[in-house]
Amino acid sequence: MKEKKICLITFSNNADHQNTVYSMFNALYPEHEVYTIGIINPKTNIAPHTKNNYYVNCPDRPGIGKGTFNLKVLFEIKNIIDANNIDIIYFESQHIWNMFIMLLCPFKRTVVAVHDVIPHDGNKAMTLANYVTCHLSNGVILRNYMYKNTLSQKYKIKSEKITCFELWRDYPEKVEPSYSNQFLYFGRIRKYKGFELFAKIIEKTPHIKYRIVGEADEESKYLVDYVRNFENVSLVEYEVSDSQMIEEFKCADWVVLPYSNATQSGVITDACRYARPVISFNVGAIKEQIEDGKTGFLIKAGDIDGFANKVNEVNKFSRDKLREFSENAYSFGYKKYAAKFFADKFFALMQRI
Repeated sequence: MKEKKICLITFSNNADHQNTVYSMFNALYPEHEVYTIGIINPKTNIAPHTKNNYYVNCPDRPGIGKGTFNLKVLFEIKNIIDANNIDIIYFESQHIWNMFIMLLCPFKRTVVAVHDVIPHDGNKAMTLANYVTCHLSNGVILRNYMYKNTLSQKYKIKSEKITCFELWRDYPEKVEPSYSNQFLYFGRIRKYKGFELFAKIIEKTPHIKYRIVGEADEESKYLVDYVRNFENVSLVEYEVSDSQMIEEFKCADWVVLPYSNATQSGVITDACRYARPVISFNVGAIKEQIEDGKTGFLIKAGDIDGFANKVNEVNKFSRDKLREFSENAYSFGYKKYAAKFFADKFFALMQRI
């Protein structure tokens, strides 16, 4: 049987979604006929530039905004798909253009990824986009196992249409602990990410060095202003580049995730890639990403004292103990998140669609 040609698409401006697409491309190409379409000037440092990689101008934001109805570029994308005789289109991240392309290419088979079955902050536009694309597509990839039934019921799609895959990434060489006694909070600063809880944890652990890297929304700026007054906190208040992100993980010993709610976390995936154990509240499907007591620690949701006590405890770990957790995190993640381990499964799924 002739091999089906696959096109991997992300219009996301986030390096993590870009890394997912391009790491899978790099794992499959050139053995298989695979293509990518993404945004001009991608943030990830692994974006390839072969004849099979296309970069286009598209709106920065996934919803309706400036450039949403740029028909010239949309038809350019359709022409790329048609000219290369693409059989399967895979959408890694949610974007309104996904729906447009599905409608412009009605005879192509499509697969969409769903990251947040229950969108953060009750985002109705994202819920609607998930619903529409799940129904327009021929298959759905869910980024955790815990919410499969919820996805099926919430969006009224058959469970056999859903395949659960982890958040794969490219995998670098293992990085030794920095032995810096630094705890890293990485990512967008939002209330749903537990920053309000985190502020209380910082207050209870004044001798712990915290590094906070991420851009705050308007709702969370007062919390950032509050924690900046603590001498044990250093702040980077903007979205950093891929290279800067790597350095931030390398300079930390631990990653902290005080999320108040979540499905799964790309930050944990990145922590494993750079051999950094994680302390997190046990919310959503995060327990699928941390082996408690081995690659990090799971704290009862909302237990601020328990989180603070665990931070104090691990800060006193010997170098050997920290190295053990670091190696565990890397090994666990390598087997769970490395794109090359998903390449055969992903390719086989695309051929079945």
